[in-house]
Amino acid sequence: MARQKESRPSSGSFYFQGIGKGKTALETHQPGRRKFKSVTRAFNHETLKEVPTLPGVYLFNDVKGRLLYVGKAVSLRNRLRSYLQKNLPSDRIRKMVRLIHRFEYIVTKTEVEALILENSFIKNNKPVYNILLRDGKTYPYIKLTAEPFPRAIITRRKSAGGSLFGPFPSTRAARQTIRQLHQFFKIRNCDYDLALRSYQPCLQYHLKRCDAPCANLVTSEEYHQGVERARMFLSGKTDELIDILNREMEKASQRLAFERAAHFRDLLGLVNKVRIHQSVAKLPNRKLDVIGYTQSGNQISLMILTIRNSMVSRSKHFLLDQQVEVVEDLVSHLTHYYLHHPDPPGEIAIQNAESFNLFKEAMQSYCKRSLILTSPQKGYKARLLQMAEENARLHLTDREPESVQRLADVLSEHMDLPSLPHTIEGFDISNTQGEHSVASMVSFVNGKPAKRNYRKYKIKTVEGPDDFASMREVVSRRYSRLLNEGKDLPDLILIDGGKGQLNSAHQALTALGLANQPLISLAKKEELICLVNNPDPIDLEERDPALKLLQQVRDEAHRFGLTFHRSRRKKAMLRSELDAIPGLGSKRQKKLLHTFGSVKNIKEASLQQLVHVLGNKTGTNTWHALRNKK
Repeated sequence: MARQKESRPSSGSFYFQGIGKGKTALETHQPGRRKFKSVTRAFNHETLKEVPTLPGVYLFNDVKGRLLYVGKAVSLRNRLRSYLQKNLPSDRIRKMVRLIHRFEYIVTKTEVEALILENSFIKNNKPVYNILLRDGKTYPYIKLTAEPFPRAIITRRKSAGGSLFGPFPSTRAARQTIRQLHQFFKIRNCDYDLALRSYQPCLQYHLKRCDAPCANLVTSEEYHQGVERARMFLSGKTDELIDILNREMEKASQRLAFERAAHFRDLLGLVNKVRIHQSVAKLPNRKLDVIGYTQSGNQISLMILTIRNSMVSRSKHFLLDQQVEVVEDLVSHLTHYYLHHPDPPGEIAIQNAESFNLFKEAMQSYCKRSLILTSPQKGYKARLLQMAEENARLHLTDREPESVQRLADVLSEHMDLPSLPHTIEGFDISNTQGEHSVASMVSFVNGKPAKRNYRKYKIKTVEGPDDFASMREVVSRRYSRLLNEGKDLPDLILIDGGKGQLNSAHQALTALGLANQPLISLAKKEELICLVNNPDPIDLEERDPALKLLQQVRDEAHRFGLTFHRSRRKKAMLRSELDAIPGLGSKRQKKLLHTFGSVKNIKEASLQQLVHVLGNKTGTNTWHALRNKK
């Protein structure tokens, strides 16, 4: 195949050379009106020789054609080659590279075009490994609807119509603000269509949290006055709002409308209280964002402070997995964040501002507005930048408990541990002489149980008391599923047992192509940490934080597995007892379990309860049979 000529594309268009068979991820999305095609190749050293050393965007696909990752590069060939080197920067990237089957690329005119195109593809295609650039959980906003009598609602969609305020750090914060809107400005919270008919006033009216436009108890003009003040409140224009309320209070006093004046006085007190709570310092009234970041290992902590209307209106934290260089990762992330931001700033304060010129160019090119990047050394901006950087460090420190850091230090001396063991999964096997054999898997994140990730398994392929084969089965089932679903593997796997159980787990991982997955076991009696391909176990002191963490994971896996095993054994024992009762077939046994919920409840059921469920004859026989077994 002739080597393609490395010429630049013409201005305003995307350059392409060739096209792979079938429809690609790139072909399904066309930013703006630009049309383009992609080059599709198998991912190896030979095919990379054909890739140009020009800026552009690249995509990785797995064997099923699923989009794994989208990235941009100044030199496509050099960047793609970096994924084939032995010393990849993180375990996450190593896992991704193992899944790559084919790659696609597009050459662009400039790196700025590549950056904007990269973010557009990520937003629309949601690749598996671009998790740090796509926020599946959109932050909540408050929306004042465009209805004749507007409502204040929480939404995660930036749809047309009405006014959006936010984002808020949590749904709880948004709900608290909406409660203030009801209390201060009597904004309705019902979803009635007021154009159809009138309604009776609800409890909100009697609690003085709504003026009941549904019952025609307030005019449209009066209601919209409250809406406009709510809009000022949500926009942070509290000084202007306080001036208006002061004037209204004075007018009411002059008219001797003392009750109305008292209403404005109380409202002033509430708004002042909120303003004092929100304000960090008296800042100039400008659209300014302050960004602090720090790095530890393969993680980047990023804190963004948003300054609007002379106050810090919100803060947002991100923890990113490092993919390439720190600044390059931040440029990609910040570009994605601000290209889709409803209220972008005119100025950003960030350390080493000169390193972020590509981000600045992308913003100015895409948004058609100027952006100032500064690295302040003194004054209020420098103080805010210091605050952002300190918070970024604190967030990173919070995610690295002493036990996790200590465990990393211990294990890194004896094995290849690519990253801190933030996520640990522990396995245990439970059975009674081979009967009712089950397995448990528990998950710890940053040294604490993450119970939503716990799993329990019935052993399916093993007969008799064979813990080694059972461990092979459950480890294979767990991680083959994670691989198929494209989910992250844990930083560390802990097996309850000695060398035998450890080797069985390693055999299962090796069969899945995960021979290098960090794996250890902890023996119960000696409390020794066993390693794969290392005859010498690690013997830690009893009070060592690393050992304490491993013991906690091991014991939790044992507890969780034992609870499941006992439950299965009790059900089996009851089934055996129920099978001996005349007239009680499998359907009626299931009905009993469904009705009473547990083995214990069935045994404790009264004669009347059993007769009600099973009928007179079978219920009576069952009650007598279970009573005789007690």
